[in-house]
Amino acid sequence: MQHIIVFSYIFTILVGVSAFTIQWLAGRGETKGRSREVQYFISMLLLLNLFDFVIYYFDNIINRPSGNLMLSFGDCLIAILVYLWLQVEVSFAGNMTESKLLKLGQKFILVYLAVWLIAVAFFMEYSWIRLLIDVPLICLLVIGSAALILQGRKDGVDPLTLVYEGVITFFVTCNYATYLVSESGLLLSTGKNIMDVTIFFWLIINAANLIILYKKDFVESFLKEDEGTVQTLNLEDAMELVKKKYELTNREIEILTEVYNGKTNTQIAEDLFISESTVKAHIYNIFRKMNVKSRVEAVCIIREEKEIKAK
Repeated sequence: MQHIIVFSYIFTILVGVSAFTIQWLAGRGETKGRSREVQYFISMLLLLNLFDFVIYYFDNIINRPSGNLMLSFGDCLIAILVYLWLQVEVSFAGNMTESKLLKLGQKFILVYLAVWLIAVAFFMEYSWIRLLIDVPLICLLVIGSAALILQGRKDGVDPLTLVYEGVITFFVTCNYATYLVSESGLLLSTGKNIMDVTIFFWLIINAANLIILYKKDFVESFLKEDEGTVQTLNLEDAMELVKKKYELTNREIEILTEVYNGKTNTQIAEDLFISESTVKAHIYNIFRKMNVKSRVEAVCIIREEKEIKAK
């Protein structure tokens, strides 16, 4: 069994490295607003995979128990991973509610790290202090992700992305809970073995990353046909290309179309029957996803998409 787990760790790390490579290549081939968030998430994921491998190696291969401090440190790394994952999910959607959720997560993770450092430095024997701050973070992960997925479904985010979000959220939660149970000592008889299942959670997460990055970023950036002459698309078709390329929602496409037509924020709010502050929030997220800083740059991208290579 140990050989199977060691092989699984090595294979998982290789899959993670492959996902990171594809994300890096896709980021070079086609700049996307969510590229940085995904990169941070995958980097932390790789670090956690290596960290878990070290713990398993010390505990089971050379029989030198890593101790509760190492588990606590891994618990802290997963807490950071949770925040980075929420950032990725917000980059898929992006409106006022999601921005507030991300700010809440940012504040909580700072509090979490402060409490964790104090607990480790002065109250190491009281593990319940560290465990106590894990519960709200798990709740934030589950509730926040569910809200983001429901909002994404409402805004027309494609089903593959929604499934991806659900899979990652579920298995990150399972992994977090595994650390929580192992560190708490609730299952003393199996506390050592319960950590062995984390590798299978990491494997599924890395595989999901690899699939989504290949299908949605790498293919679009590098496997497009480049033959034929240039022809002009109509605005509706061009906007559909922009929507897929930059992961925009239906509402964001509506607002971007109004921006392309030269409408002001006030005019857009009146046309779509929403508040001007909501328009500003959507435009902010559109610019972030498209990696632009002005309306002129956004309009230039749309004009470029209207000219395509005909087969």
